[in-house]
Amino acid sequence: MFDSTISDPDDHRGPWAVRPASMIPRETVEWVWPGRIPAGKLTVIEGDPATAKSTMTLDLTARVTRGSAWPDGKAGRSPASVLLLSAEDGWGDTIRPRLEAAEADLDRCICVAARQVDSEHGPILRPVVVPEDIGWIARLIEESAAAMVVIDVLAAYLSDRVDSHKDQSVRRLLALLSLAAARTGAAVLLIRHHNKTPGGPALYRGGGSIGIIGAARAAYAVIRDPDDADHRLVATVKSNLAVEAPTWGYSLIDVPELGVARVRWDSEADRRSASELLAGTQSSALSEAVAWLTAWRVEHPGAVTAGDLLAAAADAGIATTTLHRARKQIGLQTHKATNGWVVD
Repeated sequence: MFDSTISDPDDHRGPWAVRPASMIPRETVEWVWPGRIPAGKLTVIEGDPATAKSTMTLDLTARVTRGSAWPDGKAGRSPASVLLLSAEDGWGDTIRPRLEAAEADLDRCICVAARQVDSEHGPILRPVVVPEDIGWIARLIEESAAAMVVIDVLAAYLSDRVDSHKDQSVRRLLALLSLAAARTGAAVLLIRHHNKTPGGPALYRGGGSIGIIGAARAAYAVIRDPDDADHRLVATVKSNLAVEAPTWGYSLIDVPELGVARVRWDSEADRRSASELLAGTQSSALSEAVAWLTAWRVEHPGAVTAGDLLAAAADAGIATTTLHRARKQIGLQTHKATNGWVVD
């Protein structure tokens, strides 16, 4: 057997330099959201401004704090805390109301607005920056037993030592963040905006260095649906630890008493990829649904029950979410009647 004299092959806790693979203990990937957000790893969520990335991310936060099921039906873990670092939204007028709308356990939402440090004039508050504060963030994770950390947006927390457009500079930072995530077991979500260059592969649409998505083990793009401007889609850009998760959509529902919106997730997956969606072309599935629905209405004039329409669409192989978009596109209305919902 290989003679590993520079490290102890029986000590799996400490650092080691050289050893055969047979002496490396096998480990199983742990997940916060099974198949999508790995625990102890970096995950990137990116998209254009005003695509409701932050609202969607706070919905995910709420699910972690409650231990709730995920939008695709997968079971949640035990309720846990989440560290929130947000540089763009107000804590009292935006973030708390959004968390309430998502029914988060507010006691488990740990809001990190600044760091208290000592100075010659006594304790002061200063902005949190990375990489300088990574060790401090790791201690907060451990003290709060947080299962997830959200950094929204990453660029706002980079210190002057980091050039977000230089691969080497970014990789050094993210290597430190990756180590902190691995040590604490927390999933770290890095939120960033898309760049201003349209077209091309989804992998290259994120702002800053390619090293950001290179260091992440999973990455997702939040995209306005080309078929419906009021609909958003979360599409996989990168998945190193599991098969590529299908695209999943959501809409925003107004919560007037809180002055914010909450997320309503679709009930089924979307077949389009991130690159297809970023190209901005209407899906062939929608075009087919519009053609089918137009013809079906000619054959079934007048009011029909929503149940009859859904059953006919299912027989034709049309997904419910695609049918709703097609109905909206051709202007069909629905209303509540004594016998249930009716399509006019």
